[in-house]
Amino acid sequence: MSLKAAKKELESARRALELMKTATSFELFDEEWRDFLNCLEKIWNKAERGCQQVKNKFQPWQGKYTNLRRKDMLLRYLKHARDADNHSIQEVAEIKPGHRSINFANPRGGYIKKMEIRNGEIAHYEGDPMIVRDHPPTIEAVKVKNSGKWYNLPSTHLGKKVVSNHPVLLAELGLDFYEGFLKETEATFNV
Repeated sequence: MSLKAAKKELESARRALELMKTATSFELFDEEWRDFLNCLEKIWNKAERGCQQVKNKFQPWQGKYTNLRRKDMLLRYLKHARDADNHSIQEVAEIKPGHRSINFANPRGGYIKKMEIRNGEIAHYEGDPMIVRDHPPTIEAVKVKNSGKWYNLPSTHLGKKVVSNHPVLLAELGLDFYEGFLKETEATFNV
């Protein structure tokens, strides 16, 4: 009985996450995101295989984690995004274009006396103070369809709000969960 193979997959997932963070193109980022998703499922499967000698104790104990993988929005999404990637041709991430937002400095609103926009830029403005923000393009995970059912992006994980749909954040949260699962497995079954 050994978790050696599962731990190797954990390190592969950690490496994919680091490569996501330093990717110089969307294509490289997307490749590592897909690799990361596959590594998570391998961690799960290889931990099960590594505990076959104590299967009768391990399976009931593992039930709480199995339940979390079904019910927790993030864990469910990560599993089904991996399945969608492996069993279909759909995307699991996309580039969201950059945009500009213009809002009054006063959150209650304001008054525009005159505004002229030329070539996408404010050429002339008269009125209450405004805040103009440029938002660069970003990468986001996308909802996926698996076995005829849609899986939306997670809004919560283990009772806490998920603050972004960026794959790096989703990967960090997922990696923490599976690392904790392996540590608890090791401590409980002395493997």
